[in-house]
Amino acid sequence: MNQELKHYIEKNIFPLYTRYYSHGMLHIHQVIHNCLYLAKYYHLDLNKAYTIAAYHDVGLSVSRENHEKESGKIFKKDQELQKFFSDAEIEEMKQAIEDHRGSRKEPPRNMYGKILSDSDRDFNIEILAKRQLATSIKNYPDIHTFDEHFERCYSYMTKRIEGFGHFNLWTNNPHFIEQRNQFEKNYLDKNYTKEIYQKEWERISADGTIEKIKNYYLDY
Repeated sequence: MNQELKHYIEKNIFPLYTRYYSHGMLHIHQVIHNCLYLAKYYHLDLNKAYTIAAYHDVGLSVSRENHEKESGKIFKKDQELQKFFSDAEIEEMKQAIEDHRGSRKEPPRNMYGKILSDSDRDFNIEILAKRQLATSIKNYPDIHTFDEHFERCYSYMTKRIEGFGHFNLWTNNPHFIEQRNQFEKNYLDKNYTKEIYQKEWERISADGTIEKIKNYYLDY
């Protein structure tokens, strides 16, 4: 890793996520961890992998629906990155950021887009509970009870698991396939999953996080 690049991102890009909750630094660090793992596995450039993971959600401050495109624009406009990457590399990385959305039907245009998209998956029910409940609270202000939020979240996820025959993984990496399969098996045990979501709901209810999700955090 280029330490100057890493320092620049830590100082100037990570603070952009301060007012994000579902897509805050817990999520960003997880995506970076995954992206570096896949970059090493496929012998890709670690600096590129780290950078695209760090920038991939910054566009949420502009648009939820088109955040991947907005993230790509913000990345491309950052002239500091010209110190570390060529014009061709920056374009390649911009495409990867633009193509990372999990619901995308067409394959990402390059391998960096594939590893970023796969790295963005939440195959961890504890982390997913944090992100899903927060998104539900933010997007559905008329829902007030845990059971209502949980049923909405659970219905959404089970439709994706059962309706499409596994979450898509563009790299078909064996480690990620194993994680995905175990996650799906565990998630479909509704009682098990509900217990995890219930604990998260109790935590954010007790410490005031729900009010911050509604009134402070900017991401949806």
